[in-house]
Amino acid sequence: MSSATVTGRVPASLRSQIDEIAMAEKRTVSNVVEMALESFVRQYTELHPQFKADLIDGLAQLDAGDVVPYERG
Repeated sequence: MSSATVTGRVPASLRSQIDEIAMAEKRTVSNVVEMALESFVRQYTELHPQFKADLIDGLAQLDAGDVVPYERG
């Protein structure tokens, strides 16, 4: 698989955590970041469409007056 370079900034504390993970897993920092980004993209693409569909459905129900009152207390 071909690769492309991505440059970004992270807080120093996050970089330290990435370094610790890389050392513990015997991986490069680049590999740990790649795995984290792959995980984020996978979760986003799986969850985001359903979240958006649920939000649109909820707004349609609200517009139609199909709501259940919420009582605090």
